Amino acid sequence: MRASLVPVLLLLAAFPACRRAGQRETEAVPAVPVIVERVRLGNIRGTVSATGVVSTLPGATFAVVSPQPARIADVTKNVGDPVKSGEVLVRFEFPSLRAQTVVDAAGVKAAELRVQQARLAQSRLNALVTQGAASRSEMADAERELATAEGELLTAKAAATATETQSQQNQAVRAPFDGTVTERLHNVGDAVRPEEGDAILRLIDPKQVQVTATVSVADAGRFVIGATGRAVAEGAAAPGGAPVSQSRATATPVLLRVLSRPTPEVGARTVEITLAFETPTDLQPGTQVGVEIDAEQRSNVPLVPAIAVLKDDPKQPVVVVASGDVAERRPVVIGLVDAENIEILSGLKSGELIVTQGHTALRDGTPISVSAP
Repeated sequence: MRASLVPVLLLLAAFPACRRAGQRETEAVPAVPVIVERVRLGNIRGTVSATGVVSTLPGATFAVVSPQPARIADVTKNVGDPVKSGEVLVRFEFPSLRAQTVVDAAGVKAAELRVQQARLAQSRLNALVTQGAASRSEMADAERELATAEGELLTAKAAATATETQSQQNQAVRAPFDGTVTERLHNVGDAVRPEEGDAILRLIDPKQVQVTATVSVADAGRFVIGATGRAVAEGAAAPGGAPVSQSRATATPVLLRVLSRPTPEVGARTVEITLAFETPTDLQPGTQVGVEIDAEQRSNVPLVPAIAVLKDDPKQPVVVVASGDVAERRPVVIGLVDAENIEILSGLKSGELIVTQGHTALRDGTPISVSAP
């Protein structure tokens, strides 16, 4: 009797356990709430990103160089000082001109003395000729001597005037444009030579600047000369709002236009381009900038918000599609990218619902609860 009761008791004991297992299997997995948008057709413009540097245009720099061997009498500016066009920058003393001034003055005195003597001689001979004590030929010789002496006096005075004018013109060097002093290489009392390598001051016109940037050969073919662009200095936010580097703070992009795009040399991987500022800028030469250049534009192509594309694997971007009430991870091929949208070359069709929020942890088949954005 006891032996026959054992199987019955075992069945009764197992029945509650089976019932709980069945309940767990039938419980529904909670749906993940997500926000979706439809794949839409629209227009998108590509951009070429690069790092550039602000550089000066030809003629935007000026070096103060002595016109001849000299000694510096005065230097009016220091590094960083602003300069107005026409301001005196450096005054010189010219030992050679000072010596020449002495020589010229002596020459004038000698010529004046000769003129005085020639006039006296002419006056005496004129009286003698009247008295019949001198010949007409002697009088002619005296007149020729006076004319020669007066000619030498005019020459001596002209030489003295030229030396004085040269001294006055070269004594001071003035700024040819509004700018800023970037270097001061000499002080008062220094002897200087008339050579570019012995400059006293260097100026720069900060308004005469451009951006020089290096882009890949492939990217250089994506835009044309005259294309618009934007630049943001290092330490500022990139055009479109994306951070160019972690050290950059918010700044307003400066508008640019492509000036040149040289044909790359055979085998070259990069090419150097120049961009002009559309408006005056406070960016100083030597400033590194992040550059974005407007490139090709495509119309009526499938677009999705940039946040919808998952790039856990850079080689295979993925978009989560709302397939009914479950998630479907679908590989896609992407094209152009701007600050807000990404072009989908393949993998999606216009009108499909894609998950834009709550999708980062979804797997294939995960139940979802769909909400509009």
